[in-house]
Amino acid sequence: MNYSIASLLRRTRTCKGGRARVRNWSGSDDEGQALVETALVVPVILIAVTGILVFGIFLNQILSLTEGVGNAGRVLADSGGLILDPCATAATAFQNSAPSLNPKNLSYSLTLNPTPGSSAGQQSASSTTGANFTCASTSTTTGDAGALVSGGSVTLQVTYSNCSLTFYGNKLLPNGCSISQSVTEAVQ
Repeated sequence: MNYSIASLLRRTRTCKGGRARVRNWSGSDDEGQALVETALVVPVILIAVTGILVFGIFLNQILSLTEGVGNAGRVLADSGGLILDPCATAATAFQNSAPSLNPKNLSYSLTLNPTPGSSAGQQSASSTTGANFTCASTSTTTGDAGALVSGGSVTLQVTYSNCSLTFYGNKLLPNGCSISQSVTEAVQ
């Protein structure tokens, strides 16, 4: 394209302060283009980032639940014949391992089996959501504590209800969100 000096001069405009400004070659004025593009792109980016954050929080809850159940199972497996309240020990170990989970939204189920492969002497305890989890015995040889013996097995299941899967006030799972993890360990 050949541009003469006269055509270039026609494409200039005088700004405040007496300086000349050259318009783009098409002759149109693009002063508001960046603002319009920003107004179109920013909401899409904000929705994407918020969705990533919500999903990240949900994954953190799953990982915290998994880590807490595993640690509580290991504590119980190492506590055969040493504790009077295996339920409270499991709940305390879990809550210490997963402090980001609200204890009011947790429910526990503990099954102690002194003889693997048999249900003879099996003890079970469970709690409702938000309740204290306890199954205290007066000695390590009676009740639930008596079923936590070396060579036996312990199964702990923890359920976390009311997990956070809401996106701009809308629940992503209309029936609510509940995640559950369980572990079975051999008692040492």
